[in-house]
Amino acid sequence: MTSKLENALDDIIEVYHKYSEQRPNSDDFLQKHEFKQLLKHHAKSFLKCTLPYGMTEDEYIEDLFKKADKNRNGYLHFEEFVTTLAKLAIHAHNISHEPCDETPGKDGHGHGHGHGPN
Repeated sequence: MTSKLENALDDIIEVYHKYSEQRPNSDDFLQKHEFKQLLKHHAKSFLKCTLPYGMTEDEYIEDLFKKADKNRNGYLHFEEFVTTLAKLAIHAHNISHEPCDETPGKDGHGHGHGHGPN
């Protein structure tokens, strides 16, 4: 029987491949629009609850992408993607004890102990 952590790690790999392998003859990377779709579909509550004050969700995703694309080649390989998820999780953890007001631009970006939908 696999643990919750093992399932979560498998899920990260599966979701990454779902988006990185959409193109024929894929080189196993995420283009910016794929990264954006992936986060909006699979990490919506995390995005809303970690959204920096004064930023739109699209601006936030753009910022995450720029910071993740260390070699500035315009796409993310798995290591860059996972590093970004880790930073998002760290940020969510740091604010996890605050209530989440999911209204963009509002204070109170924490999201309780649930860390997203169950």
